[in-house]
Amino acid sequence: MRRVWSVASCAVVFTACDPPEMVSERGDFRLVVDGLSTARDLFAADYWDPPYPVLTGTRICPDLRCQACPEEGACDDAAVHASGPVVVDEDGCFVVESPGEVVWTVDAPCGAPGQEPDRVQMRVVSPDAVEARVTSGLDATVVRYAIRDNPVVTVLGAEWLDRLPRELKVVAGEQVAIGVALFEPGTHHIVARQSEPAPAVTWTTTRGRAPVTYPSQQLELVAFVGSEAEATFEFAGHRWPLARVTGVSADAVTSLELAGAFYFMEDDDAPLIGRTSVPFAARAVARDDEGDLVVGLPIAWSAEAGNMAYWPELTPPDTLVLADDCVAPEDRDGARELVLRARHGDLSASLEFTWAGTRELSPFNFVEPDSSWAPPDTCLAPAGCGCRSGEPGGAALLLGLLLLGRRRRKSHVRTNMLVGTCLLALPVGGCGGGPPSLSVAEALPLGELPLWRAPDLPTVQGGHSVAVGDRAVWAFRTATGRLGSSEAATAAAVAADFDARDGLYPFTAYQTADEEDDDELLPYVGAEGRYRYERGGDCNLEEDCPRVSLWPGPMVHDRERERVLIFYRKVIQYPDNRDNQHVGSSIAVWRDDLGGRPVRPEVAEGSAEPTLLFGAEGPRISAALAEDEHVYAFACGGRGGACTLQRAPLAHALERDAWGFYADGGWSTATGRADELFEGAGAMSVHFSAHAGAYVAVYADREEPAVVLRTAPALTGPWSDAAELVRPRDPQRVPRIRDALLHPELAREGGAVDYLTFYEAFSNDIVSISGTLQLVEIHWE
Repeated sequence: MRRVWSVASCAVVFTACDPPEMVSERGDFRLVVDGLSTARDLFAADYWDPPYPVLTGTRICPDLRCQACPEEGACDDAAVHASGPVVVDEDGCFVVESPGEVVWTVDAPCGAPGQEPDRVQMRVVSPDAVEARVTSGLDATVVRYAIRDNPVVTVLGAEWLDRLPRELKVVAGEQVAIGVALFEPGTHHIVARQSEPAPAVTWTTTRGRAPVTYPSQQLELVAFVGSEAEATFEFAGHRWPLARVTGVSADAVTSLELAGAFYFMEDDDAPLIGRTSVPFAARAVARDDEGDLVVGLPIAWSAEAGNMAYWPELTPPDTLVLADDCVAPEDRDGARELVLRARHGDLSASLEFTWAGTRELSPFNFVEPDSSWAPPDTCLAPAGCGCRSGEPGGAALLLGLLLLGRRRRKSHVRTNMLVGTCLLALPVGGCGGGPPSLSVAEALPLGELPLWRAPDLPTVQGGHSVAVGDRAVWAFRTATGRLGSSEAATAAAVAADFDARDGLYPFTAYQTADEEDDDELLPYVGAEGRYRYERGGDCNLEEDCPRVSLWPGPMVHDRERERVLIFYRKVIQYPDNRDNQHVGSSIAVWRDDLGGRPVRPEVAEGSAEPTLLFGAEGPRISAALAEDEHVYAFACGGRGGACTLQRAPLAHALERDAWGFYADGGWSTATGRADELFEGAGAMSVHFSAHAGAYVAVYADREEPAVVLRTAPALTGPWSDAAELVRPRDPQRVPRIRDALLHPELAREGGAVDYLTFYEAFSNDIVSISGTLQLVEIHWE
């Protein structure tokens, strides 16, 4: 499962978020218009071409930028005038009332001396004269710059499509997100509209299961095989038909072609008038046996000759943005070739690029061409190609591959629900052997949880949840990747949606009333909040000073005492998360009306850490559940992730002496004697499945990019071997999977259908890419 990113955001690395503008006919002045929405591409934050079509009712507040001024800096205050179907409101802005032509002029001294005043002509169009179309950002970029009078892009191979067809087929299970724009049907010009109110794409299901959709300005959905839905674009009371979208299996694709694009750039040494070109983009055009375009087909890309890198954050499954960073800078000139190969199953297509190479940097290079240059890990050719002489070659590469294979063969997970292996030397009552008593009939990807839509939710890693009345509480923390010094490491959100069939929405971020408290969920005690300021040493306060973080974990609703118990770890957290230090673990308490703020009660009076039940050598809780007036907790911080079990009466969960550890068929107060029941992970879910008549443990495998499960007739075991539950399939990169959890409060049909979340991220040496929390619907046999 991969997301099809729309390249339609000012987050694209090549541009800034500049507002659209109108340029006068002679170029004497520009009118910058904030508050308008036009369109974006890889080269322009906003583009809006003459005659600058705009929707009726639009309010325009132009900001003059004089380009022809006899006295520098004295012209931008010149008066701006508009004639035509336009009125001036009380703020001095212009509102276009009806279709027609608006002519913009400015007063002296702005303008070329001795010439007639320059002007801008703007066309006002009614909503009835406009159409809404789905438009791929990359395709639109290629088409727009290839048809200019002085093109900077040339194309080869299959056709690029700046607007996708009305009858659109998408691959089921792929999260598609493609931009939408308003066009003039005859001219294909982009029509500008007001940025506010925000537009929305709405959906009507006409056949099969409704797709997973969330409020969006884009065409964004996860479809199911056979589903059909009508998309409509709505803005300011106007509605435009957008597309009829049908979900199809990836197996429905029967043909594959490649479209390619070159980018022209300046090079004084180039043989052709100081210009050369480099490959910068490719698209796989997939069609079914009816010849219809299919969007979102996962593609495995490779280079059969030559080598280039791709931009991972600009690379949906079926497109590539290329960068000439895999060949040493001193070897980039001269005759060059790239044979690009795209594969999906038995389907394959290739495209050959040939060009005169250049050492000049293009807008797409992301590796500095200095003495530290090394090929990035997104090169399309096999590892070892493009290295400078003297770097490790074939023998070292072969040895590395052999060691990699050996490491992977040692993993305890077996694919396709095959049996895994137990921990060595487990005591009786531990891993009982044999496959789980529960197996998967079908796993349906539902896309990423829309947590980024919740304002002020700073992190989405983790995802333990618990039902509290008619709401569910979700807890998050940042434990991997780079963490900025001012970024929150923990967070919580509340949701009232328990029907995950169409996704989960909305999430409301919990916010503390204390703006000075750096930790977003659990309160600091004493000097914890000042740790990074008082530590001293050689760290830079704004970059690499460690801090105290309170990572929330599993939660249990104690109904009788009207509280939620939040297991947490106290960690000395470093920005890169590589040298984090575990201080201890404990339980915070939150009223179950979710009012106020969770509190961290003192549970170890007189100790150096009075709020911690367990110290640095004590258990690190991975999963917890309430049963028979007890709270049971699994701690999986031992050898190889070995899990032990402990329990305490719910009424006395905050008392250290009330906790007993399962050992030799009974409960002991000594942590060191606890039995190692099975190999798990630091984040895990355990619940009783009425459908299976067994306890189910789910977690992310420690070595393989997979989610695994175990079952047992009792919490104390014997636990089955680990078997694969879900393995995300990314054709281009190996994902990092963490925090895999089932959410029993979302289960349907007596537990025959469960919902899984896991945190999926991709690491590379280009940029830091944040992960997403993926949602999967599990149907059990």
